Amino acid sequence: MVKNKRKSEELSIAEATRRIIQSKPSLIDGIKQGVVNFSALALSINPEVTKLIGRKEKKIQIDAIKMALMRYSDEIKEKWKILEEDIVEVIADSKLELKNELTVINFRQSVFFEGISLTELMEGTDFFQLIQGTNSFTLVVDARAQDRIIEKLTKKNILMVKGDQSALIVVSPLKIIEVPGIVAYLTDLFARNSINITQFMSCHTDTIFVVSREDSL
Repeated sequence: MVKNKRKSEELSIAEATRRIIQSKPSLIDGIKQGVVNFSALALSINPEVTKLIGRKEKKIQIDAIKMALMRYSDEIKEKWKILEEDIVEVIADSKLELKNELTVINFRQSVFFEGISLTELMEGTDFFQLIQGTNSFTLVVDARAQDRIIEKLTKKNILMVKGDQSALIVVSPLKIIEVPGIVAYLTDLFARNSINITQFMSCHTDTIFVVSREDSL
């Protein structure tokens, strides 16, 4: 009976450790790269593990947390190795396109109840990406069509206009639809280079990142 109770307790420590690590992306990155000191990490997350398990009468052994970390680390590395190969393959088979001189226009949904058609807005544009949100639409369009579109929408319906934007378009093979983690991988590259993504959208195998023109250079 005591043996079974202890086994159940160890599983609880393992699950608590797993949940804590899953909530800390930077630690997962460190584990993937093999640069984590498990003894130090076990000591660091001990209070969180103890709180999550809800054990107050007895402290949790650091070695138990360390072992849980090491087991979970092996699992993360194995899964990431397979996933990374798929991600790298898709990105290697993708091509990058750049569209400059774009404008982002946010406008109210009520516009389309006022008789304005999508065809009218699209007329004569070289770049047109429209996304519907819960209360508004976001339109990314080439800057030369900006004034005409704003006039069509009328100023009362405009929520925001942001000019001097560029679109970085990653055109990928069909496999991108099935491989998880590609968008996360790409957005991480933007973050590491201090590039702010002002808009993000996708269309079939196209992944579109809208950034300021200055950041696209």
